Order: sequence, then structure tokens, then C-alpha cells
Amino acid sequence: MALIPQEEITALRQCVDIVEVISSYIPLDHKGKNYFGVCPFHADHSPSMSVSKEKQIYKCFSCGAAGNVFTFVQNYENVSFAQAVEIIAQKVGFHLSTPIKSIQNEKYSHYYEIMEVSSKYFTNNLKTEQGKAALEYLAKRFLDNNAIKEFNIGLALKNKDLLYQILKSKNYQEKDLENLGLINNHEQITDVFINRVMFPLHDPNGNIIGFSGRLYDNSEGPKYLNTRETIIFKKGQMLFNYHRAKNSIQNNKSIILVEGYMDAIRLYLNGVKNVVAIMGTSLTSDQIKLIQKLHCKVILCLDSDEPGQKATYEIGNILKNQNFEVEVIRLTGNKDPDEYIINQGIDAFKKNLNSPIKFLDFTINYLKQNKNLNETVDLANYVNDVLKDLSQEKDPILIDITLKKLADTYNLDYEILQDKLKQIDKLNKDIKQEKELKFVNDNKNIKLSKYEKTLKNLLFFMMNDAKYVRIYQENLVFINEAKYREIIKEILYYYELHQTINLADFLSFVTNNENVLPDVLNIVNVCSDIELEETAFYDFLKSIKVVNEKQTIKELKEKLKNCMDKNEKIKIANQIAEIKKGCV
Repeated sequence: MALIPQEEITALRQCVDIVEVISSYIPLDHKGKNYFGVCPFHADHSPSMSVSKEKQIYKCFSCGAAGNVFTFVQNYENVSFAQAVEIIAQKVGFHLSTPIKSIQNEKYSHYYEIMEVSSKYFTNNLKTEQGKAALEYLAKRFLDNNAIKEFNIGLALKNKDLLYQILKSKNYQEKDLENLGLINNHEQITDVFINRVMFPLHDPNGNIIGFSGRLYDNSEGPKYLNTRETIIFKKGQMLFNYHRAKNSIQNNKSIILVEGYMDAIRLYLNGVKNVVAIMGTSLTSDQIKLIQKLHCKVILCLDSDEPGQKATYEIGNILKNQNFEVEVIRLTGNKDPDEYIINQGIDAFKKNLNSPIKFLDFTINYLKQNKNLNETVDLANYVNDVLKDLSQEKDPILIDITLKKLADTYNLDYEILQDKLKQIDKLNKDIKQEKELKFVNDNKNIKLSKYEKTLKNLLFFMMNDAKYVRIYQENLVFINEAKYREIIKEILYYYELHQTINLADFLSFVTNNENVLPDVLNIVNVCSDIELEETAFYDFLKSIKVVNEKQTIKELKEKLKNCMDKNEKIKIANQIAEIKKGCV
């Protein structure tokens, strides 16, 4: 990837306001001189991220995340630094002289190329004589040529190694094909996908990273076969149809989650384009991050069978805990959206889509399952379960309505229900505080020594103002710790290049230096609230010098103790005396 000139990065950074950029991703509230929001980089429930308009940096008090506008977008969007620069440039209409390609794409471009060639092979197979039976199967599933073209549906033929032979003829390496899950290399090399209708799977950027193959005749084997986990395919990091749906999701401000890729395909082909499939009944943290980027409410439309309802309840609770607005569509009479649309029509589905139920209402009904509410114990368990879920609700009106419904429906005392809910709220609050405290303790280093705190303050001053770089150059002190010496070198080099220094721009400067960046970000997080005062900086220099002298005296005393030569002993003793005079 061609490097973006540092001057352009600096000019762009100075064109944008970090508060405006971050507030386009998460809500920020102005308190005092800074802005605060819920940190998107850990499971945050109360605003722990601070954004400084003055310094153009952000920091999280809980998880330690810190940086400038580029590092925020880089981490939020899960992209390279160069891509983050490009995203921000597009936001403000800033022209970059260097065309930017994804580092990830460059790193895996060879793999993506192989997967693209494989996909074209599969789609071409449908056009052959051997593809007629598969086309008939697709037609029975109401997938016409438009659907085949839109979703690049293809066919793996019955030949056991035809894909391998084609890829080998194009000089692709066997090891790469094996690593991508396209071939098995045991006693003999065979294709992984044989005699299956093929559906390509894409990453969020639209690169083909795997395949899902379905049997279409009476052949033996599992009905569905997906690419195994590979260097580019991680099932838990992708959502089927995400790359097509994300613009529609942002426009509709809602995302429809379905289980299978056929459900997503059916909805998309019928004009409901804000749909993705989780390809299962669980939702991973990486998939949640993909959804968080789109700032939308979630509509769950999972299968109507018992596992689908259980998945709706579990996934809904996970999303509620991540502060999502969650609604549910329940389709009666058919197992999944694909069947429902085929049997009932798209208009019937859209009618359901236009009147989803709140997740809390779904929960209240779901928790009745397998309970006899005429039995005292079952009723008590049910009410307690509802109250536990109700404690996660933030709308006081909804809470009050639900409590009154419970009281009226089951002839219970409203105040007793209210008191019980308060007890659960208090318990949840205590557990949350305990977890947050543990999180903070786990994610912060052991208490900093006074010396290390002094070192970090010294470097923070120098990263913020060229005046302190010049003072340091005039009063050079030795830094024992190698990692801090590296940061000093970067600061001095930056100053030498620009004759000035700015924290937000210095962060961009060291972004690609993996040996330095983590420590620089830690310094920003620990020291960002300190006031820059010249007398304090001189105190830092003096403290470091005293520590260095004490360490030197300690080493000389050890040397004196082991020295056998009288003249050498006198020389060492004089050295110690001279250093002590300097200390005094």
C-alpha cells in the first residue's frame, strides 16, 4: 500500500473536529470542557468515554481505549489506519493524493482471487448440460435467473477433483487451496464441495471468503456443507448479505435478523433489503459489533419452532444488554420467513413487518412456556422471571404498565411487585459495579510507581508542546526504560521534521509503529487530564535525574563492596561523593 504523506494526514486531521466525527457514531453529551459517551470498545452501560475538543483526543476511563480521530474510526469500523483516513477524508470532502487500498485486502488479495475464480467456476457450471438438474431444483425453490445472478449461485459438479484441476492449471498452490477449505488432501486430492448447489459467503467488504453448499438431489451426505474456519473465513465474524444490506439498513434505521441464508435471499429478492442472516441460532460479539456500526434497531425474525423461539429470547436479551432497541416478528403457520413468503406472499410478511411486537411483550409470552400458571410455584417462578427481564427495561412507562398488567391479570399486589423489582434492580446494580470494578482492575496495570508516573507525565508534556521538547533537549536526562527511550526518539524525530508537535498529529505519526503505539496510547489515557505547567516539567526532569543518580550510587556501592584494589576503592568512593553532592 502506498503511504499517505504525513503532511496530508496532518492537514486532514486539522480539517475535522473529533467531537463531530465521534458523535456521528455514538451520542455525546457536553459536560464541562469535555464530551462524554458510552464507550463502544467494551460492554459499557454508562458514559465512560471522554472526548476532548481542545486536545482532539478521546479516552475511556474503564477499558483504557485512547487515541485521535483516526484511531477511533479505525477501531470502530475495524479497518486499517489508511482506510480510516480515507473514510474521514470522504466525510469532509478532502482530496487524498494517494489511492488507498485496504491493507487487509492486500494481505489476502491472493486468497480473494482464488475464491473469486472458484465462484465463477461454480456459476458457469449451471450453464452446462450437467447443470440442468440443479437449475430445476432452484426453480422449485422459486429462485430464477435474476436470483442466481444477484447472489452468484453456482454448482459444484459430481467430478471429485475438477475445481482442483482448474485452479491448479492457473498455477494456484495446493497449500493455498487446502488452507481456503476448497480441497481435501489426504490419500488423494479431492474437492471439498461435490454435487452441491453453491452459495458464496462474503465478508463485510464484499470479498468472497467461503461457500455454503446444499445437496439438491438424493445424494448421500449432510444437507448443508459450509466452508470450515480458514484464515479468511470466520463464521462468527460475518453476517450473510451484510455487504448488500448495509446501505438499506442505514436508510431504514433497522436491521432484520433471520436464521438461514435462504430466508435472507427470499426477503431481499422481494424488496425487503435490510436483512441479514446469522446462519444459526446464536449471535457472536463480532457479529454484534457489525450491527453496532449501523446504528439501527434490531428486528428479530427467527424460525417459529421451539429452537427459534429460544434463540429469539436469548439473542434478544444479549442485544438488550448491549443497549439495542429490539423488536420481534412472529410468523404463524410456517417455520421460517422463506416458507412464509412462498406460502403467504410478501404482502402478508410486510404486514407483520409493519407491526412488530416489543421484545418485552415477546418475553412475557415466551416465559409462560412449560408453566402451569394455575399452579402456585409455576406462577411465582413466572412472575419472578418476568421481573428479572423487566429490570433490564429503561422506559419507566413500559415498566409501570407491565407491573399493572401482572397485578391485574394474576391478582397480585402492585406494591409488592414494585418492591421486588427494586430489589432486583439493586442486585443488578451491585453486580454491575462489581464487574466494572473487576474490569477496570483487570485492564489497568498495577499501580504506577511515582517514578513511572513521572516518566509518563514527562513524555505527555513533550507530545503536547514543542516548548517541552526544547527544554528536554537543553536538560538531557537518561531514561532507563527502553520502551520510553523509544518514545523519546519518536518525539525528537517528529520535532526535527516539523519544528513543532501536537498530540493528535503525533498519534497519527506513530500509528504504524507497533513497538511504540500501545505505550503512547497508555500515556494518553493515564495523563490526558494533567495541566501543562513549566515548573511541573522541570520537577519531572529533576525527579528522573535524582532516581538515576540513586541508581548509579547503588551500582557503585555494589562495585565498591566487591573491589579489592585500594586505589580503585578510593576512586569509586570519590565518585559516590561527587554524585551525592549533585543530589543535594
